Amino acid sequence: MLAVDIIGIAATILLIGIRYPHYVLVAAFIHELGGILITVFLHGQIDTIVAAGAFGTIEVTNHNASFIGILILFSGSLANYIASSLTGGIVFESTSRLLNPISNLKSPFSVINYRLCIVSCVINLWKIFM
Repeated sequence: MLAVDIIGIAATILLIGIRYPHYVLVAAFIHELGGILITVFLHGQIDTIVAAGAFGTIEVTNHNASFIGILILFSGSLANYIASSLTGGIVFESTSRLLNPISNLKSPFSVINYRLCIVSCVINLWKIFM
């Protein structure tokens, strides 16, 4: 089952980059696609996908409480980091522009993917420990 959480996507747009909402939606798609591809690659059985940007989850039947479950949990962040690294634009941005969601960016696709990677990792660590 696929569910799209509009509130989660809107919160992700506010946290990641309100100036570039179209790039945030593409980065959220990359995030969910990374989770799906790793799950299929590791032969997981997907029950539910909640597409909510950085707050999205994937419920897998046979790999929830193992190392593979943690790998599936962080696979969306890994996909965003890979997309950010391949475009290579965060080198040309100052640190204040990397952290400010309303700043004008030189390479917005790379920075948006990097921000989504960081926010998603923090949220996933919150899910693990709470």
